[in-house]
Amino acid sequence: MVCRLSQLEIEAITHLFSWKDTSLKSAKYTVRPLNTSPTNVPPLPPKPSKTKAMASSVINGDGSKMADAEWYWGDISREEVNEKMRDMPDGTFLVRDASSKVQGEYTLTLRKGGNNKLIKIFHRGGRYGFSEPLTFSSVVELILHYHQESLAQYNPKLDSRLLYPISKYQQDQVVKEDNVEAVGEQLKVYHEQYQEKSREYDVLYEEYTRTSQELQMKHTAIEAFTETINIFEEQCETQERYSKEYIDKFHREGNSQEIERIQSNSDKLKSRVTEIHDSKRKLEQDLKEQATDNREIDKKMNSLKPDLMQLRKIRDQYLVWLNQKGTRQKKINEWLGIKNDVEDLYSLVDEMDDLPHHDERTWYVGDIKRGQAEELLRGRGDGTFLIRDSQSQKGSYACSVVVDGDVKHCVIFKTSTGYGFAEPYNLYSSLRELILHYRHTSLVQHNDSLNVTLAIPVLTQQQPR
Repeated sequence: MVCRLSQLEIEAITHLFSWKDTSLKSAKYTVRPLNTSPTNVPPLPPKPSKTKAMASSVINGDGSKMADAEWYWGDISREEVNEKMRDMPDGTFLVRDASSKVQGEYTLTLRKGGNNKLIKIFHRGGRYGFSEPLTFSSVVELILHYHQESLAQYNPKLDSRLLYPISKYQQDQVVKEDNVEAVGEQLKVYHEQYQEKSREYDVLYEEYTRTSQELQMKHTAIEAFTETINIFEEQCETQERYSKEYIDKFHREGNSQEIERIQSNSDKLKSRVTEIHDSKRKLEQDLKEQATDNREIDKKMNSLKPDLMQLRKIRDQYLVWLNQKGTRQKKINEWLGIKNDVEDLYSLVDEMDDLPHHDERTWYVGDIKRGQAEELLRGRGDGTFLIRDSQSQKGSYACSVVVDGDVKHCVIFKTSTGYGFAEPYNLYSSLRELILHYRHTSLVQHNDSLNVTLAIPVLTQQQPR
C-alpha cells in the first residue's frame, strides 16, 4: 500500500505552514509496542513431573549423570562460552561450572534476543533451581523441565525454552561428509539456503524501510492536523463572539442578506473543522494498523538473522574444508553457481596472493581524526580507502573512502556476531575479511551515496595528487 494523503490532509498541512504566527514544531516519533507484559510477580514454576521416561533414564538423586550430558561443559571460561554461542539462534544453551567455584552451583547460558543471558543455578539441601524454593532434584531434571516449559515461569523477560544444546560431542563435526564430491554437494545446498534466506530478508528490509517512512509521514500529518484543528477552533470561538453583535445589528437594520452570510460562514467553518477531525481519526486508525504491520515485519527480520548467520558460518566452514583439501576454485565455483569467467565472490582464499588488501598495514591507520583521514585521501582516485578507529562509536571503526572525488565516511560496527556496516551483515570475523569482501562488492547496498568498492588501500603506493 502506497502512502498518500487526501486532498483535505494536504490542505490542512499547507494551511498550517502558511498560517501567520503558527509554526509546526518538529518532533521525534517512536512506534512503541503494545504493553502486554504483566507487572505482577510471576508464579513459581510448578514442581516438575517425575514420570517422564526420558527423565528417569538419565537422572538419579544426586545428578551424577550430568557429566554425560552433551550440554554440560564443566569448568570453561565465560569467553569460551561466548565463542561457542556466537551466531547461534535463540533457544541455544549450555551449562558450565559457576565462576564462584562453589560446589553444586552452575551457570546456564541462554541465547535470547541475539544476546547471551547468564542464569545462576543454585544448589541447597540436595535441590536445584534458579530461585527459592529450589524444586528440582538435579540439574538434568531442571534442564529437561525447561526444555518443555518456557523460562518465563522464572523470569517474564526470558520467554524462551531450552531448545538447542551446544553439544561438547559434536563441536568438530560440522563437515560430516568424508569425500570432496559429497562435501561440495552439501556446500551447494547450504549456499542455496543462504541465498534464499538473504533474498527473503532483503524483501522484508525494503518493506520495513518503506513502511517506516510512511509512518513518519503520517505522524507528521497527524501533528499538522492537531495544530490546524486548534487554529480553526480558535476562529470558531472568535466568530461566535462577534457574530452575535453583528447579527443583532443587522436585525435592527432589517439586513437579512448579511445575517444569512454570517450564519453560512459559521456553518462552513464548523463543517470544515468536523471534516478535519474525521480525517485525523481515519489517519490515526491507519497509523495504528500500519504500526502493527511494521512491528510484524521487524519480528520476521529478527527471526531470520540467526538463520542467516548460522547458514553463512556453516557454508564458510565447508569452503574452508574444500580449500584445505586442495579443491580447484573452478569446481567450487560450480557448486556455488558462479560462472567461471567472473571473479569468485565467495572464496575465502583469494587467488591473488599479492593483493595488498591482505596486509592491514596498507589500510589501517589507527586513531586519527576525520580531518586527517580526509587529508590522506585528498586527490586520490575513487575507491581509495583507509580504516581508522571511530571517533563517535568507541570500540568500532570508521571507513573513509573516495567517492566521485569526495571523501565519505561510514562506521564499521564491531558486534558479538562480527564486523559489518549494518545488521544483519555484521558477519565478518575480522576487518581483513570485511575489506576483502567489499573489494569487489559495492557499499551502495548500505548507503545510496556510496556506490564504490574498497579498491585501493591508501598506503599501497603514493598515488599522484
